[in-house]
Amino acid sequence: MASAFESVIKSVVRELDHSGELIPVDSLRSSTSFQPYYLLGRKLSRSWFWKPRYKSINLSIRDILEPDAPEPAVKQSAPIHIYDSMDGELQGSGELEAPGQGRFAGGAAMFDNFSISMNVRTLQVDPNIWDAMKQERRLRQPEHKVLQQLRNCGNDVFVVTEVLQTQKEVKVTQARKQEGSGQFALLGPISLQGQGQGHRSRKKTVTIPSGSILAFQVAQLLIDSDWDIFLFPDKKHKKQRTFGLPKEGHQLTRGAGSQSLLSGCFKIQSDGFAEDWSAVTGDFRGLQAELEQGLCCGSVAPLDGPVDALLKCLVQSSGELEVHLASPILYLVEALAVLSESQHELLVEMLETEGLSGQLKLQVGSVLEQSTPWQERRHVSLPQELLGSSWDPEAPAWVLLEECGLGVQVDVPQVCWEPQAQGRTCALYACLALLLGLSQDCC
Repeated sequence: MASAFESVIKSVVRELDHSGELIPVDSLRSSTSFQPYYLLGRKLSRSWFWKPRYKSINLSIRDILEPDAPEPAVKQSAPIHIYDSMDGELQGSGELEAPGQGRFAGGAAMFDNFSISMNVRTLQVDPNIWDAMKQERRLRQPEHKVLQQLRNCGNDVFVVTEVLQTQKEVKVTQARKQEGSGQFALLGPISLQGQGQGHRSRKKTVTIPSGSILAFQVAQLLIDSDWDIFLFPDKKHKKQRTFGLPKEGHQLTRGAGSQSLLSGCFKIQSDGFAEDWSAVTGDFRGLQAELEQGLCCGSVAPLDGPVDALLKCLVQSSGELEVHLASPILYLVEALAVLSESQHELLVEMLETEGLSGQLKLQVGSVLEQSTPWQERRHVSLPQELLGSSWDPEAPAWVLLEECGLGVQVDVPQVCWEPQAQGRTCALYACLALLLGLSQDCC
């Protein structure tokens, strides 16, 4: 069951933006970090298929420019009212009877309910303001320490230019209920009969405060001896960097595709891998930073806890990093960072119970293959031979795909492809492929 907040974002963005320019906010907790003029950082992507998330660096444009002055006012749109409601019911029953032997009968039903009603508005920085600001303000000297750190790490910096904001408090409730019943009768010397029924319901409620940011747009900052704003990137300048090309020694090798990474580069022998990896998923930033640093300079510093045990598996006796091992591990960590918390929990649970299977990887791969080139919404069918008997809201494939932002249907095994789901779905496939390969090598 996807998060109620993500369901709201998905519904609103689908109605208001068909170009794919609006970037949904990851979580309600972080929504205050995406105000107009705020600065965001993003790491250089190691994948062709997904981009790292934008991260708040707790600065606005005025913090890096002088003279110090408030940012110009933003343009506000007229209020936009959005109402979306979904009320679904699916029922089924069946009966099997063998004359003189017995009878089996059963039925099941599933109910889904979701509705939102909210008022939103857009806040936009006038594109003409940037030229005026460039003429009036210069970069602070010395350069802000945060910019120095981002420059050294090879990260890019962006400024928020437009946001979608709630005008009133909104309460969203998402409910799902499942019911089932069955009865049987077996005839013979000793007759047996019985019946049973049950239900399970789940409800999620989230309150979105007034003034919350639901989605945003950004422009890239260009920083050298002066500063500039890159409002409309084209294909020719798609790889423009905030600080120019990384300094020699700081370039990271782009990760290879997940399939090639499974050709034998994982040879880490470690008992209790699943328990250690559960801790790793809670320490992405520390592990990712150490691996990136190690790939740059050849060595890593020790970290506390189970993560350190993993790092030791990647270091030679001389103390140097095993690059052919560290690079795919970093690729895996970055892919995991794209996934949601619910997806992390499910993957860890499946690792601990040895529930990961090649069948699950094939299911996700089938969705990606049928959805290419990924720019258009479409319905894709899942081959029944890949699903087996488990295709319902509790099935791992269902939950993982739904959390990617895809619409999943139960009556006909089908997925509604959303272009915005490309990054997370590709990251999910990479995680499944890499974790399967790693778990097999550890056996």
